[in-house]
Amino acid sequence: MAPHSTPGITRLDTSPRRSTAFIIEVMVLLFFLVGSLAIFTQLFTSAMVTSTEAAKLSQATAIAQNAAEEFSADPVAIAKGKKVGAGVTINGSDGFDVFCKVSTKKTETGTLYKAHITVSQDQTKIYQLNAQRYVEGDAQ
Repeated sequence: MAPHSTPGITRLDTSPRRSTAFIIEVMVLLFFLVGSLAIFTQLFTSAMVTSTEAAKLSQATAIAQNAAEEFSADPVAIAKGKKVGAGVTINGSDGFDVFCKVSTKKTETGTLYKAHITVSQDQTKIYQLNAQRYVEGDAQ
């Protein structure tokens, strides 16, 4: 009996055609894997940057709202230079700076105070807010 016809034993075909097909298939799968990893890396990086910017904007908004509430509570003192008033810079949390420019308009019955509040970080404006408060009588 010839060795290639032994019953129960199968011979693996090692023809060059099957080896080449296997190598091409592995290369295609490897290319797909590398491409997928590149896409997912870009997506996760973009998500991280967006999350950081959103957190910064949220914190700047809260700081501006606090400054507006302080202005609304006592616009006369803020207009005279107390903390968040008349261009005075206050270092906020995480390097935020708060600028508040107050203008006044005197009327017959009182004074209208307007504030333009800007929150910035590293010389970049992040959030701006306008507030105004009318005070009756001669407040100045």
